[in-house]
Amino acid sequence: MAEIRVLPENLANRIAAGEVVERPASVVKELVENSLDAGASRIEVILHDGGRKLIEVRDDGAGMSQEDVVLAVQRFATSKIAEEHDLDAITTMGFRGEALPSIGAVSQLKITTRRHNDAEGTALLIAGGEITDLRGVGCAPGTTVQVANLFYNTPARRKFLGTTATERGHCLDWVSRLALAHSEVACQVTHNDTVLLSTPGAGDLRSTLAVVYGSDTARHLLAVSLEAEGLDIHGFVAAPRITRATRRHQLFFVNRRFVRSRMLSHALSEAFGMLLPAGKQPVSVVFLDLDPLRVDPNVHPTKIEVRFNNSGEVHSLLQQAVEAALADAGHRSLSLPAAQRGTDLPAGRFAPPGFDHAGQVKRLRVNPFFDQIDNRDEGLEIHATPADLAEPIPPPSVDDSIPSLTVGEVNVLGQLNATYLIVQYGQDLLLVDQHRAAERVIFDRLASQPRRLARQLLAVPTTLELAPEEAAAVENYGELLREAGFELEAFGGSSYILRSVPAQLTQASPQGVVQGIIAELARWETSGEMASRREAMLATVACHAAVKAGQRLSAEEMQQLIADLLQAQTPAVCPHGDPVIVTMEAGQITRKFRRG
Repeated sequence: MAEIRVLPENLANRIAAGEVVERPASVVKELVENSLDAGASRIEVILHDGGRKLIEVRDDGAGMSQEDVVLAVQRFATSKIAEEHDLDAITTMGFRGEALPSIGAVSQLKITTRRHNDAEGTALLIAGGEITDLRGVGCAPGTTVQVANLFYNTPARRKFLGTTATERGHCLDWVSRLALAHSEVACQVTHNDTVLLSTPGAGDLRSTLAVVYGSDTARHLLAVSLEAEGLDIHGFVAAPRITRATRRHQLFFVNRRFVRSRMLSHALSEAFGMLLPAGKQPVSVVFLDLDPLRVDPNVHPTKIEVRFNNSGEVHSLLQQAVEAALADAGHRSLSLPAAQRGTDLPAGRFAPPGFDHAGQVKRLRVNPFFDQIDNRDEGLEIHATPADLAEPIPPPSVDDSIPSLTVGEVNVLGQLNATYLIVQYGQDLLLVDQHRAAERVIFDRLASQPRRLARQLLAVPTTLELAPEEAAAVENYGELLREAGFELEAFGGSSYILRSVPAQLTQASPQGVVQGIIAELARWETSGEMASRREAMLATVACHAAVKAGQRLSAEEMQQLIADLLQAQTPAVCPHGDPVIVTMEAGQITRKFRRG
């Protein structure tokens, strides 16, 4: 076993840098947060090569003295906390005291700063964690931080960075979030001398949202507002017609700090209820302001997750606030069918004292984030029924291989829940997922075509407003999109014009479908879902072109879908690897009815 030894300071600094500086966006986030804490009214971010060659952040904030700027690049030096109990009431953006020394350990760092009342400023240079120059200079009030050649002394870290478009998108994403959290601060992002983002800094959140998400989305935003028990909830949710395929467009800010929260996303989805189409997520920018003592921001190293003292209460209040916003706009959310509600109480609220067992079940189903069962539920028990004690029946089997069938050997009996086709094959019963079956059929047709698919021009080109990571995906996979039949043209900022789509996409309005495909492309960088990018694209197109679960089909349509499925080489599995057919054998049905 090797001897234990204390690491040299320069090596310890590089390890610490790995915890703070993951990619250029990490640097941008830390520096912009420092500018916000310094009281800046204007922040400019300048990027070159996605932040690899240069990240420069300028602000007109308070600035630092020469003594302070030297301390700022020392480990564990901070102006944000002084005593242990300060950690329990953090109100600033940054407080780790690790950002500047960690950035300086893996880059060539220059800080130029001057306080507003000082006659002279200070310039400090660091290379590889060592101060190489410190001098007085003439400069404007505020602070400018230049980070050049990030990871120049750790080539392994640099090798694993994404493309320029990807890194640019991550940087723009973080500045957009911080600009939304501080709409009173004007923020500008320039990449390779092109302005990508410029917010007005007028203190109007809706105006900032129009810059970040586009004017069309901003027009369909509904104001959310609720104050209760020391919690102030405010912000916007988009009307139900504006949805996305993922939750990346759900932004939550706790005391102005961006966080990710499964609990808050669940509350949002419950508020929309049946207003949401299947597989779609609402768009939101919601702020929660509360006593810092009621929230713990230290449960994640990057401070992107938080823990509330009473998550169930926060869940219910957010759900009620969003439900009220939807109701005011004429959208009635149906979280539960009327027959199951049994009360006029909004979903998520506790029922009055003495409510029956069904009330407990409803409360826990609608809001699973209550830390414990309410005291009104004490003594309630759930008793097993005779059905629960019955002898278990083996579950239906999922087929991984289907014998060669012909149309004449199968009989399509009908449709179950507008989602599954009921098919008789000999004496067995098949349940066929109609969406996955159509996926398989369309995918096989696309895969058999030449490399560049047939496309159809749109009579009226459509404008798409894309998030930074989605715009990066369009640039990274532009050739793949063109081969699949999509023609997208940059239209300034985050806007793109859609001029054509694959011929298989027959929807009258393909905008939502294309945005869903682009959102999936944006996840490819980290998820690595399929080895072949072309096959992955074809599978995505097939998914969006296929009939959907919940779509009613005529007898002729069902019969044709089964006939087409039987011609596929692998009819039992969809292009994403999910089962298409579930079989219940005749013997299994006999046992279910306890015959013989």
